[in-house]
Amino acid sequence: MATPTRSACSRPILSILAAVALAPWLAGCRAAPPPTLAEALQAQGSAAARARAFLRVAVQGPAAERRRAAFLWGLLACEVPSPTAASSAFRLARPSGGRAVLAARRLVGALERARVPARQWQLAAQAAWLSPSERTALLLAGAEELGRRGDVEGAAACARGALGMVGADRWRLLVVLARAGDAAALRELALDYPALLGAHPDLPPLEQVSRSFTPVEWSRQAAGWLAAGDAARALLAARRGGRGAGAVAARAALRLRWAQEALRWAGEVDGRGAERFLLEAEAYRQLAWSGTGAERRRWFEAVAGAARRAAVVAGSDAERGLAGLLAAEGLSELGRFAEAVGYLARPEVRDQPRFEWVWRRCVFLQASQAGGTWPEGLEGWGRTTRGRRLAAYWRAAQRGGRGDEAALKELAFSGYADLPALWAAARLGVVTAPLEFVPHGPAPVPPPLWTRDLAALGRLGDVLLGWRADLEAGLATPGGWVSFVAAAGLPPLEAIPLLVRGEPRLVSARWQGLPRSLVERYLPLPFRAELERAAARALVPPWLLAGLVRQESAWSPRAVSAAGAVGLAQVLPATAREVMQQRRDLFAGASELTQPEVNLTVGALLLARWRQSFSGSWVAALAAYNAGERRVRVVWEQAHRRDGPEFVEALEIPETWDYVHRVVALAEGYRALYWPAGKGYPWT
Repeated sequence: MATPTRSACSRPILSILAAVALAPWLAGCRAAPPPTLAEALQAQGSAAARARAFLRVAVQGPAAERRRAAFLWGLLACEVPSPTAASSAFRLARPSGGRAVLAARRLVGALERARVPARQWQLAAQAAWLSPSERTALLLAGAEELGRRGDVEGAAACARGALGMVGADRWRLLVVLARAGDAAALRELALDYPALLGAHPDLPPLEQVSRSFTPVEWSRQAAGWLAAGDAARALLAARRGGRGAGAVAARAALRLRWAQEALRWAGEVDGRGAERFLLEAEAYRQLAWSGTGAERRRWFEAVAGAARRAAVVAGSDAERGLAGLLAAEGLSELGRFAEAVGYLARPEVRDQPRFEWVWRRCVFLQASQAGGTWPEGLEGWGRTTRGRRLAAYWRAAQRGGRGDEAALKELAFSGYADLPALWAAARLGVVTAPLEFVPHGPAPVPPPLWTRDLAALGRLGDVLLGWRADLEAGLATPGGWVSFVAAAGLPPLEAIPLLVRGEPRLVSARWQGLPRSLVERYLPLPFRAELERAAARALVPPWLLAGLVRQESAWSPRAVSAAGAVGLAQVLPATAREVMQQRRDLFAGASELTQPEVNLTVGALLLARWRQSFSGSWVAALAAYNAGERRVRVVWEQAHRRDGPEFVEALEIPETWDYVHRVVALAEGYRALYWPAGKGYPWT
């Protein structure tokens, strides 16, 4: 006779346990007529009473309604909290997708509130409906909760069940195990997550754990510091790692923009592979971008040379791609476009994250060269709409110079509010047609069918949590993001990225024909009165100030940047104090920089000051607002003090280049929505 499997043997035991656990819930229900889900949804009383109503349907109701009722019973049992009953309910409901994510989240909350022992956490994690990631997340939550209650052994038991966890949350698992006395976990924390070890004073200090590290381990810790964004500490650790840490030391030095030290460390890397040459090319690249004249050209020659050597010995597509991209960048800046394009045409190069920037620079520099040739199809290589439209602008400008204005007209009247459209219109000497929005969009995408029971129960929070999980997993149409944002009532900072996922035309500024309500959610104006007063004081177009604020803080008055910039317009406190002292007529009695009107007025005055400094150019003022006047001044002079495409596309700081493009488009969108009678770009 075949020996029964362990799972088969355990089923009767589980059935008995479930029957015992559910006995209180079933008491008093047996004599009632067969219940329905509609009746249960109308039930009143406490969470326990409503849970019993759904339990009856799950056990005695119509077969088609039992799983739906079991799911609602489980959610209400979590609320009681009764995690044992909730686990039984979800076992019957067998949720998947967003329902499973919701059930797991609520079950964790119930287990925490009920203060159950480790064994109950482990039993809950065995549920077949849990995905592997939800299972490990549940065990990790249990480990942390038990640790907070002082149950070190129970915490460690749960943590060991989640040992397969990888990625961003692994450090949480290691902290639990380290607190339980696991020396290996403590050592792994010190090696891979050194920045986090110091945040837990109950654990031994990093210096103590690292005392016996070998050079190889110091190199690994340096990589951990670098992953945490602390390049200075990474370099210190790498120095203790010696020659074997040369690569991570060079990367840390590059992050700190210490190019000469990066070159020195790159020299310690084994020269038989591509890594050494790639690091050298990156260091030469930093020197080139900070140099001028003949020195700059010399460094770009070095970039191209090191990158070509790396390409010869590269052992993977990733290395070949980076080598080709660096070679293309150096050759483009040297004006050797045919060679640069040869590298840019390679598939592994076009897969590189910085491909778009290097390709766009190549297009711009080649178009700026009088009589330059234009390889067939080059303008179509860009991965972004903006990049392709910029390349199309330069091709159209070349044709326009020969009398063919068809491509310029197509750009100018394309329904976009971006700089390529505005530049094309300026070149033609025309005003672009005003954006027209439709009053109503397509019918809203409803949430998944399974959420209707939750909605009838008035559990909007659960609807949103589960619906979002379905959207994240790609189980619903992208347009559902737009409806989700409308239902959730999210603040702009959270809503905007989700709106873009639902309607990609928003981010490319292709707003012609979109529903007005959708564009208004993408371009909100929550402090309109304060903004208009601030703009009037500084003589700044209100739509331009609105575009700046939307880009800087997404209308979050409490926003604080890593550099310490504060508020809606993200101004530095020291700079704000200087402006406020100079204009005491405007700021008498004002002291709180986070007050919307104060912050907006300071930002508007700074923008107006830079506009005056740059001969009336709002675009140059925007660049200075982002990068500072000194860095922008060089480009301004090279562009003969004109704010057209030659100035913007010559901005060699990717962040500032992107900032100008974004704010101009946002400003035009705000003008079209809220100030349609206002003067269009360049707003002078």
